[in-house]
Amino acid sequence: MTYRHGVVTDLVPSSVLADALDRAKWSARGLVKAINPRLNAMGQPPVDLTAGYKWLRGHRPRSAAVRDVVAVVLTEATGLRYTSAQLWGLDQPATEAAETEDLLGPLPLEHVLRTASEWTSGAVEPALVHSAAAEHLTAAVWDATRQAPAPPAPGRGDGNHVAPEFVDMLFEQLAALRRLDDRTGGGPLSQRQARIALHEALTLIHTGRYNAATGNRLLRYAASAAQLAGWMSFDAGLDPAGHRYQLLAIRIARAAGDTTTVSNALGMLAYQHAAGSNPSLALRFAHAAVEHSAKAVPLVQARAWGRLATAQAAAGDLDAFRRATDRCRQLIGQRHSDDPPSLYYFTPQQIDAESGQALVDLASHARGRRSLLLKEAAQLLNPIAAQGTATGYRRSGLLHGIHLVRASIGARDTEATAHWITALTTTLPQVQSIRCRTLLTGVRAAAGRQLRAAGHGDALDALHTALSTP
Repeated sequence: MTYRHGVVTDLVPSSVLADALDRAKWSARGLVKAINPRLNAMGQPPVDLTAGYKWLRGHRPRSAAVRDVVAVVLTEATGLRYTSAQLWGLDQPATEAAETEDLLGPLPLEHVLRTASEWTSGAVEPALVHSAAAEHLTAAVWDATRQAPAPPAPGRGDGNHVAPEFVDMLFEQLAALRRLDDRTGGGPLSQRQARIALHEALTLIHTGRYNAATGNRLLRYAASAAQLAGWMSFDAGLDPAGHRYQLLAIRIARAAGDTTTVSNALGMLAYQHAAGSNPSLALRFAHAAVEHSAKAVPLVQARAWGRLATAQAAAGDLDAFRRATDRCRQLIGQRHSDDPPSLYYFTPQQIDAESGQALVDLASHARGRRSLLLKEAAQLLNPIAAQGTATGYRRSGLLHGIHLVRASIGARDTEATAHWITALTTTLPQVQSIRCRTLLTGVRAAAGRQLRAAGHGDALDALHTALSTP
C-alpha cells in the first residue's frame, strides 16, 4: 500500500514499464544504471540501484526529472515512444519534444528565434529531448542549411542600448567558456552557462536598441552560443539535445550569413554521429560541412575536411580517410589573419590526435593492417595524452588517452594498457565528461581479462574506484 493525497491505495504493478524493460532487454537495475549518467549530466542526484524494482511494483519516482528521464532512455533503447503519462499513470509528460521539433521546413527567422528562446527559457529541460528518426534529422539539417538570410536591421526594442563594446565582451565570455570546456568538459554548470548565454543573446535581439551591424553580430553570437551548447550536451551524453542545439546554430548562423558556424555545426553533427556508430549520417553531414566551407578561409575548410576524415574512418574506408586527412593538413598550413577565433584549438597536433583516434577505429575494419594501424595510432596519440593536462586541454588529453588505451588493448600491450589506465585515473576526477566516463567503462570491460592475467589488476581497481566517484 501507499498514501496518495492522504488516502491509502493499493499499488498497481506497472505493466507498461515491465513491457518496456522487456523490449529494451534491461533488468530493473539495468534501467537505473542507464538513467544515472543522464541524471548526472543534468546535475541531478543519482537514483539508488534498487529503485527500479519498486517502480515495477507500482511506486512512482518522486522527481519529475527522473520520471521523464526514464521515458526518454526507454524510448531510445526500444525505438518506441514512451511518456511519463504512460509509465506512471497520473503524470502529464513534462516534455514531448523531439530534436527536430519546430525546426522543419522553411521558417521565418522570428520563428527560429522564438523556438530557441523557449528552448532555453528554463520552462523545459533540454536534456530530456527525444531522438528523431534519421530521415527527420537529415531533413531538418537540410532545411536549416537553407534558412533565409536576414537583411541587416537595427534593433528598436524598448530595452537598453547595445554598444559594440558590449558585444565584444559577450564574445570574450564565450571564449572563456570554451576554454573552461577544454579543461573540465560539459558539466552541468557549463551547460547551464551556455544556455544562459544563448538565452541572453536572444533577449537582447528582441528587446535591445542597436544598429544593423550590431544586430548581425548578436545573431552570430547567438549561433556560436548554440553551437557550444550543442557540443557540451554531446560531451554530457545528451545527444538529442546536442543535435537540436546544432540545428538552431545552423538556422541562426545562416540568417546572419555566418558560413563558418554553419560549416562547424555540420562538422560537429558528423563527429557526433561517427562517435555514435552511424557512419552513413556522419558522412552525409561531413560532406555538407565541406561543401559549405568551400568559400571560407582555409582553416575553416581544414576543419571540415578533418570531420570528413573522421567520418570516413567510422565507415571503414582507409583510403578515403588518408585523402581527407592529407587535404586537411594541406589547408591548415595556410593561416590567415582573419581566421575565426573559435578554431583556436585546431592545430596540427589536434589533427594528429583525431587521426590517431580514427586509426584505432579503422584497425577493427582492416584486419590485415591491424598491427600497423594500431602502432601508427599510438605514435600519434602519445603526445596529446601525455601533455593534454599541462597544455590546458585536460578533457582532450583524457579522451585521446582513452583511445590510446584502446590501441594498446588491440595490440595486446598490457604494460602500456596498465600505464595509461593508471595515468587516466588521476585526470578523470577533474573532468566532467559523461562521454569519457562511458568510454572508460567500455575500456575497463575490454581490458579486464588481459590485465588480470598479466598481473595488472591494480590498474583495473584504480579505474573502478575513479569511475565509482561522481
